[in-house]
Amino acid sequence: MKKIWNYCSITGEKLGFGIADESPLEPGEYLVPANATLIEPPETDQNQAAVFNGNEWHVITDYRGHIYWLEDGSKHEISELGIEPPADALSEPPPPPIADFAAARIADITTARKVSEEHGVTIYGIRYAGDQSNRMALNEALVFAAEAELSHFARWKDSDNQYHLNHPVQDVRQALFAIGQRRGELIDIEGQLVEQINVALLAGDRELIESVAWPE
Repeated sequence: MKKIWNYCSITGEKLGFGIADESPLEPGEYLVPANATLIEPPETDQNQAAVFNGNEWHVITDYRGHIYWLEDGSKHEISELGIEPPADALSEPPPPPIADFAAARIADITTARKVSEEHGVTIYGIRYAGDQSNRMALNEALVFAAEAELSHFARWKDSDNQYHLNHPVQDVRQALFAIGQRRGELIDIEGQLVEQINVALLAGDRELIESVAWPE
């Protein structure tokens, strides 16, 4: 028996080793199957592969499966032997252009303002949501109460799905006013933060843009 090394029929890369039996017809000769050789392959390091060309082994680079990014943000994966990452390859996605980064921060600020706004206000222990659909519903309820000359709603469903009997119209009016007032305050905060981001954008200061956040 003699040790043999198997290689891929397509790439020639070393796959492993096995044992060749001696030929029963030719003593001293060994039966070497296809895609195998008696020639011992060289040692390889990380990102290297031993490849057999039919006559001898060669050590070539092996970055298959390696993922990298370029400055333009494009993502690449090496799938073939003998290909190395380019000199300007990045190991992680590059930061977005500062204008895109600023736009994303502004979008985050707007989302945070809307979340705060949607929570609404609490009047006498009853919560009134501040999102647009609920503001419209409150306004419609007040228009109806005015036309029907109501001082109380027979039954009121609040924003936490709780019901209240004989709910004062005045409380709803006060809630809608408070929601509008709070919305104005939140929009003012949003505007100040957006202005800070725009100033930082003009200065090309990415860190300053990142530091601008909606107050907790």
